Amino acid sequence: MDDQSTAYEWAKTYRFSEEEIQYATILALKILDDECKMDYDNYNLFMSVYDGINDKVDSPFNLSVHSIIDLARAKDPIKADPVYKEMIGELRLTMMKDMQKPVMKAFKNLVWDVTSC
Repeated sequence: MDDQSTAYEWAKTYRFSEEEIQYATILALKILDDECKMDYDNYNLFMSVYDGINDKVDSPFNLSVHSIIDLARAKDPIKADPVYKEMIGELRLTMMKDMQKPVMKAFKNLVWDVTSC
């Protein structure tokens, strides 16, 4: 199984904290806003985790934010449709205000640890 499939399946069953879910969303917004400094493979990996969390039946996501992300990804899973680019950027900036760097790093390391097994 490839890393993306592994990440998606894992994310559907893992019990993420509220902060981890928030960061998964912020990271998706950063990727779509082209503000993320990772490579293409990691973009796909983290978007797979985002999708796995989003596809959970009990997903605590704010539906309006995730509807916008879905619309922005309709043509390309890691590049925002230009129509939604400004909205994605505004959402990213708003959501990042309270995010703590240690939480961000811990989330990324968690995903990388799970997918490297």
